[in-house]
Amino acid sequence: MKRILVLYRHPPGYDMRPAIESHLHALDLEPRDDELHYHNAYEESPPAWLRRLEFDAVVLHTTFLTMRWDALSRFKWRYRWVANLTCPKLAIPQDEYDHSEILDEWLFDWGVTDVFTNFAVEERSLIYPILCSRARFHECLTGYVDEELAARCVPRMRPLADRPNDIVYRASNLPFWFGSHGQLKHRIAEIVHERALAHGLRLDVSTRYEDVLYGDAWADFLLSGRAVIGAETGSSVLDRRGEVQARIRTVLENDPALSFEEVASRMPSGWDSYRLFAIGPRHFEAVVTRTCQVLVAGSFSGILEAGRHYIAVEPDFSNLDEVLEQVRDNALLERITGQAYDDIYRSGRFTLRSFAAQLRAAIDAAPERPRTLRRAAFPLVRDRGPALERGVATGGAAAARAARAAAARLRRTRRAPGAAHPPEDRDPEAIDR
Repeated sequence: MKRILVLYRHPPGYDMRPAIESHLHALDLEPRDDELHYHNAYEESPPAWLRRLEFDAVVLHTTFLTMRWDALSRFKWRYRWVANLTCPKLAIPQDEYDHSEILDEWLFDWGVTDVFTNFAVEERSLIYPILCSRARFHECLTGYVDEELAARCVPRMRPLADRPNDIVYRASNLPFWFGSHGQLKHRIAEIVHERALAHGLRLDVSTRYEDVLYGDAWADFLLSGRAVIGAETGSSVLDRRGEVQARIRTVLENDPALSFEEVASRMPSGWDSYRLFAIGPRHFEAVVTRTCQVLVAGSFSGILEAGRHYIAVEPDFSNLDEVLEQVRDNALLERITGQAYDDIYRSGRFTLRSFAAQLRAAIDAAPERPRTLRRAAFPLVRDRGPALERGVATGGAAAARAARAAAARLRRTRRAPGAAHPPEDRDPEAIDR
């Protein structure tokens, strides 16, 4: 039996997006009698009893590592004890192109042994100049098929011809420092909205932050549409230390009305020339809801194939009118969604279980290291309040699974009237670029 600490960060009292929640708890899917401890690092300092425990592995979740964007020095000091642990340390960063050198230095300082990256070998030396030759790298995805979500969708699934909307979409207006690819997220919404109305299609498309959907409401939204539009996740900018963001902020402070193109003309040559793209969680969610994907053509981590798993829109939108007419073709949409469902979901190759197995394999393969503290000296504390309140699942795998199930039931409920979303500029879940 191993004792594993998972560090994450999420505003208490707010819903967690389903893709993030399932990704955070991937290790719960592995049938082992391990002690899994989940600590939320959003506001509180870690309790003394947690700092005294000896761990066989520490996982730095995606949401935890977003702190490289804000007040990192104070945050690192609060969790400096993690650097002193001699166990394997697994980092699961995303948006690795954002403050990449700060991330690289942080993981090196803490002695991270394994990095789960969304990018292939050729990008690693670019993003991780220090760690690329020091840590073990494992290529992973930004999200996976959630089998629980897929099972919940089956009884609610309607034939495409019976769905009330022809095209659905939600996305954020990303800041200019994510480059032209970041702007594509809302540009596709604007262009498709205008052209689809001319084709007489029914739409539910929005880029307003107030229209963000959480929990099962997101799955219901996808199930209401015959097609969903989108593009690869990622960025066309490598912002090593936040210098790109700082420069663009300065430009906009002097003239807030500037367009992206006007700002881009004032930036150094080549700043927007990177292709740090990947398949995103929402692409898998569309697969399991059998919603046909209409996507700007891309590689999608080698998983989605144009014409087989999605309808491709040219990057310049030159074939958009033809594509919008194809959205009317129920037979075509049923064929594409069926192939995607079989190839991607039913194949079992891209499930959260496969990701959990990847994490476990990295932990098991780690070489033996000297113990930081003797386990017997600090027995597991069981009388410090409910596990859900302090974000720690205790008492072995059975108790961890019970706490996980209870937490999931709570988070799947609808948001209470008047409840707010996480503050937009502090949202640790903004990883689907």
